[in-house]
Amino acid sequence: MKAVVIAVAIMSGALPALAGPPRDGIYKSSAGDFDEGRQATSWLGGGFLSTGNVLHAQSWSGSALGGDWEILCPQVVGVTLLTDLVSDGNGQRIYQIDYAGGYFMLDGYGPWESGDLYYIGPIDICVEIRTVMFADDVKVGSVSDHSVSGHFQGYAFSCLNVAIGNGVWLGDSAAAPAGYPTYNDTACNPTVFSGHFGDITDLTLSITGCTMSTQSATWGSVKAMYR
Repeated sequence: MKAVVIAVAIMSGALPALAGPPRDGIYKSSAGDFDEGRQATSWLGGGFLSTGNVLHAQSWSGSALGGDWEILCPQVVGVTLLTDLVSDGNGQRIYQIDYAGGYFMLDGYGPWESGDLYYIGPIDICVEIRTVMFADDVKVGSVSDHSVSGHFQGYAFSCLNVAIGNGVWLGDSAAAPAGYPTYNDTACNPTVFSGHFGDITDLTLSITGCTMSTQSATWGSVKAMYR
């Protein structure tokens, strides 16, 4: 729904009024503060652990995607093997995956509500630690922790931090299955590239010190995020 609202605003050229920054606090999906989610990563880079891949994650209510939050279009710019515990084709490898770009969208009606319809802004830092499990040299499982920080359009400082405590790989596919986010390209458009998908649980959302920017945001800067 928020994507539709933003598209209409872009076409009309109307800058949404800023009622106030989201309320400071630490919010947890495990406490029922907001929905957990699902993710789909397109393999623009060519494979499961490739630079160039693009992440798309959305909250999942059990029947609908994106009602509480979305992470759109950060792209993998670095993959580093941290630890190799595979012997004779069995064991685990731990990787650090660094992303660049993308943005985060937060619904305005969560427990952080402060009057805005939604909050959206660029991602400043996005890092994933991915543990991949192998048996007979075949990938049989993968779990991830993510750390994301960013700031909201129209508000100063990097005041948003998101920690994802458990991202679970469920499979690879030519197209994301029903009920999961689309595989996207770097412009946030659905792509024909294949990818992998999974569930996201145990999220912690920290909002601290969001303040009105001393310079008012232009609508052109908002539109630039969707090109």
